[in-house]
Amino acid sequence: MLKNYVVLAFRNLVKDKFYSLINILGLTIGVTCGMLLFLYVSDELSYDRYHEKASRIYRIVSYITEPDKINKWTSTQPPLAKTLKQDYPFVESYARFFGRGRTMFLLGERRFYEEDVYSTDSTVFDVFTYKFLEGDPKLALASPRSVVLTEKVAKRFFGENDALGQILRTDDTTAYKVTGVIQDVPKNSHFTFNALMSLDGNQRNADGWGGFYINSYLLLSKNADVKKLEAGFPGLYKKYMSSIFKRMGIHITYQLQPLTSIHLYSKFDGETNGDIGYVYTFSAIAFFMLLIASINYMNLATAQSARRAKEVGLRKVMGSLKGALIAQFLTESVLLTLISLLTSLILVAALLPFFNQVSGKEIGYLALLTPKFMLIGVAIVAFTGLVSGSYPAFYLSAFEPAAVLKGSYKARGGSFFRKALVVTQFSISMVMLICTWIVYQQLNYMRSKDMGYDRDQVLTIDYQDNQSQASYNALRKSLMDNPNIQSVASASSPVSNIGGRIIFTVESSTGMKEMGFKPTQIDHDYIKTMGMKIVQGRDFSEKFPADTANGVLINEAVVKRMNWKDPIGKKIMLGTVPADGKNPPPTAEVVGVVRDFHQQSLYNPIEPLIMVYRKANGVMHVKIKTQNTKETLAYIGQKWQEIYPNRLFEYRFLDQDFQSAYRADELRGQIFTAFSALTILIACLGLFGLATFTTEQRVKEIGVRKVLGGSATSVVLLLSKDFTKLVLFSFPIAIPIAYFSMDKWLQSFTYKTDMNVWVFVAACALTLLICWLTVIYQSLKAALANPVKSLRSE
Repeated sequence: MLKNYVVLAFRNLVKDKFYSLINILGLTIGVTCGMLLFLYVSDELSYDRYHEKASRIYRIVSYITEPDKINKWTSTQPPLAKTLKQDYPFVESYARFFGRGRTMFLLGERRFYEEDVYSTDSTVFDVFTYKFLEGDPKLALASPRSVVLTEKVAKRFFGENDALGQILRTDDTTAYKVTGVIQDVPKNSHFTFNALMSLDGNQRNADGWGGFYINSYLLLSKNADVKKLEAGFPGLYKKYMSSIFKRMGIHITYQLQPLTSIHLYSKFDGETNGDIGYVYTFSAIAFFMLLIASINYMNLATAQSARRAKEVGLRKVMGSLKGALIAQFLTESVLLTLISLLTSLILVAALLPFFNQVSGKEIGYLALLTPKFMLIGVAIVAFTGLVSGSYPAFYLSAFEPAAVLKGSYKARGGSFFRKALVVTQFSISMVMLICTWIVYQQLNYMRSKDMGYDRDQVLTIDYQDNQSQASYNALRKSLMDNPNIQSVASASSPVSNIGGRIIFTVESSTGMKEMGFKPTQIDHDYIKTMGMKIVQGRDFSEKFPADTANGVLINEAVVKRMNWKDPIGKKIMLGTVPADGKNPPPTAEVVGVVRDFHQQSLYNPIEPLIMVYRKANGVMHVKIKTQNTKETLAYIGQKWQEIYPNRLFEYRFLDQDFQSAYRADELRGQIFTAFSALTILIACLGLFGLATFTTEQRVKEIGVRKVLGGSATSVVLLLSKDFTKLVLFSFPIAIPIAYFSMDKWLQSFTYKTDMNVWVFVAACALTLLICWLTVIYQSLKAALANPVKSLRSE
């Protein structure tokens, strides 16, 4: 019986080649995109789950509450994790990461710079799971001055030779022994590194509760009570921190984040993670693409009911039961879906490298062989095949044979249902069109927004450690001799990534008050080099050498926070006053106010910033002209090597740093746009098929109209009118959904574009245009046809 169903289904598909092709094409596009989006979503949901104890690992995050601000940091104080291990038996182990930043390693005469290097506890491999290629995880970081490298870094240093036991020196000439090599940290990890080093004595014994500068993780026992641990945090503050922070009006508390939720749910200051909202969005897109492809099948199947009515009538007369007819029609839809699925699998394999490039993922072909992926294929067949085939099966099998064979049967309900499905298709398509438009508006807004400084043609060079003022001045003087170099400045951190926060004692309306502010150190050329503006007072200057001790610049956010009417001359103590009042920090005065500029990406608000005057800082910014860029870079490299012969010359352009901050959202925007366009294409395929069928059904009516003097224009308008009405009906459905969806999405941005009315008007016009372009070919073909051919049999 099943074989008979399949044979009949195949014959019917071959018989109606045009409609079968439209259905297969639409389903193939929908299934291919659905599978690619499933791979993306599956990868997002897999973050950090490769650790064997992932369900028991928690990150500690900090909430620092000031009188006028709440700071949310992923960093903690060094003694916190160790103290929790001592005080709570169900804290099985812990691991802390002290960031070392970009580190230079020396191997003989060769030098290597490595990003993402951390010092950590020897217990790190008890908490996290990394596969060791060389060495013993239990002993790897147990000894002082030991280092564990990733496979990529080990090969870069030592080639194919064994790395274990080799000696590396750091830029401070400390020798470290390689005690382990691990596989590269998987990309689906919220935290990656290239090398882990053992803690030095200062780090191991750090017991200060005033500084937040490390990341702390806990491994809890299997039956640990997380709420009980979090309930103890207020007592921890009272016992260890209140003596430091209470007099400043600052309160500290903590939260435990499950490791597996960090990537999609954590939104703390300075983090760049995924977003569960995008997982829901891409899952919805996959569902809607399959739904629209299914709607195409239902529309065309019910539209062709007149063609198959006699078939149903004859089969019922010959004894076929309604159930057998339903099974036959469902077999046709499932066979169609299976053909689409097989085609889609080939396309997914072929498109996977391109999809990885567009999405920024590294999904391998093995992902296509996992049980989860195979299960999703079965689910697609079940959903698409059965859902799309169910209504046509029940609709067609309900025909009355007597009425059909007499030629007096008129279908009821099918026309209204088809119209409802077309409205649904175009409502979904229009929602995605509007959303795509606003997503690109927001991305363009972030790319073009004034950051408060000039990022064009500015090089950033990291010194790696403190250089003497004499060597910096020598390099600066050499660089300024080149006419293609406009200015040179130094700062303690890149302008695009000013982080951290320290306590200053600031003059307020109620006296000197201890408050937290962002700090940075700059020299007298910094403001000019970065194209910033002084809105009150003056800039730092060599004419005022005392500025290094008693002058500071602030931004407008400080003025606003302190509610100063005249900030010039206000006193700021560069630190906190000791409890005993002895040896207070130096007191400086505000000499100028800088116009607010963004200290990080546009995902972060502009914060109050205090700038201290220091010369020869750790980061150099060089402003160059647009002409002769290649020669200018070579000149800078040559002068660098003359001054620092033992250091590599490495640089990056500031605008590249800026673009990389938004790379993740740009990739998601590209994915959203591509799949939105394909969704509209699937809807248009269905509309084209429906327009073709409608035209065929009305060919005699069109012939009569033309014989009676009807123009081609009137015929085109006649055939387009019904579809235009359906698209117009989709507008009041799609616009509110798109508006509220994008309004919620934009709320996640600190700085966002406006949703202009013209976007919605343009989307409506474009949707109408797409509809007309889709149906106009068949309408014109029918309108220009010779009426004699359609009426010759009458």
